Amino acid sequence: MLPMAKLYVGLSGYSYKPWQGEDRFYPTDLKQKDFLKFYCEHYNAVEMDGTWYRMPSEAAVQGWIAGTPDDFKFTFKAHRSISHIQRLKLESIDSVKFQAGRLKPVRDAGKLASIFVQLAPNFKRNDERLEAFLAALPTDFPWAMEFRNETWFVPEVEELLRKYNVSWVSWDTDETPGQRRDSGSFIYSRMRREGYTDEQMHSWEEWFKANMAKGKDCFVFFKHEDEGSPWIDADRMLKLF
Repeated sequence: MLPMAKLYVGLSGYSYKPWQGEDRFYPTDLKQKDFLKFYCEHYNAVEMDGTWYRMPSEAAVQGWIAGTPDDFKFTFKAHRSISHIQRLKLESIDSVKFQAGRLKPVRDAGKLASIFVQLAPNFKRNDERLEAFLAALPTDFPWAMEFRNETWFVPEVEELLRKYNVSWVSWDTDETPGQRRDSGSFIYSRMRREGYTDEQMHSWEEWFKANMAKGKDCFVFFKHEDEGSPWIDADRMLKLF
């Protein structure tokens, strides 16, 4: 019997002051320290973009764990030194291990969905470097990869990720439709369009349900632009399930 799979829907980040106010996500009188608690009342996962800029402190990690329900999930973007500076060279593995170690308490609490590595748009396909990097990743953490250059969008790269049980991040934008590839133990989609039609929503719904039927949890995060309203499409997706 397949394990029971679950849909996790959330936003990319949660602590944005422009999301607060009349007709916004956070009530006007809500204190910023209470944003996470309010967020958890609406969504069961969050994508943490801030870890791309700086490694999380031990205190911050403990605060995230303590401030969320037992069944809540986090995904964390790998630090930019890994993806954009060292660009998957083996020297970056020291940073990978440091970040994974800092996030170990989240994993041990059962709240870590994945650490995802987002490559730069001008980083073109390099199978040799990718495989060396994948082979060096700590296997006791869940990993995902986001490719932003279309040279990577080939079956051979998908097969490399499958070999190391790394999930392909479907990065869906108005300019670049998301690659719906199944390479790891879970599905990860980053929804970045300016807006989604009902037809597009239902198409993604079918993709998620098909994978959940195979026992794979699906993680779906909507864009975070400060002035945007990503919770609108996130709520639309939730209503389909």
